[in-house]
Amino acid sequence: MKSLSKKTIYLIIAIVVAASVVAEAMFAHPHGHNWWHTMPGADILMGFIGGWVLILFAKQILAPLLQRDEDYYDGGDGDE
Repeated sequence: MKSLSKKTIYLIIAIVVAASVVAEAMFAHPHGHNWWHTMPGADILMGFIGGWVLILFAKQILAPLLQRDEDYYDGGDGDE
């Protein structure tokens, strides 16, 4: 299977997000309980930002806490 480039992946994501915003603007119920429910694309934007926050949290905070050194199981003494 052919690998996709980053540019292609970002283009696909942009197309999906744009299509989602258009679909929400056309079919969403305009009477929301909160002010952000009346804006087209607000739920999509919150989900996108929330996903990035989770990724950054996992990479910056959880990874250093949970990952072991490369030679963790070798004993780290270098007698090979």
